[in-house]
Amino acid sequence: MESETKESRQTRMETILRNQFAPKMFTLTDVSLEHAGHPGMTKGSKETHFRLQMVSSKFAGKTTVENHRAVYAELAPEFKKGLHALEMDLSAP
Repeated sequence: MESETKESRQTRMETILRNQFAPKMFTLTDVSLEHAGHPGMTKGSKETHFRLQMVSSKFAGKTTVENHRAVYAELAPEFKKGLHALEMDLSAP
């Protein structure tokens, strides 16, 4: 029987990103409510849009595009499950 308390998308994303990037600074904010009424957003839409600020030594020497691709690759399963948008501010220490 499946547990009644499922882990939230935000919690799953935070776990993945912290494990993969060992950030020095990390903020993940659910901004889904800011997109209410947009096409594709229904009354039941939850945890679809996030804002990420992360500082990690893994970003050192890489371009913005490379950093974004690395994060997207780690979160690919969440995008397949309904994550729609991720605004990112990524940097190295």
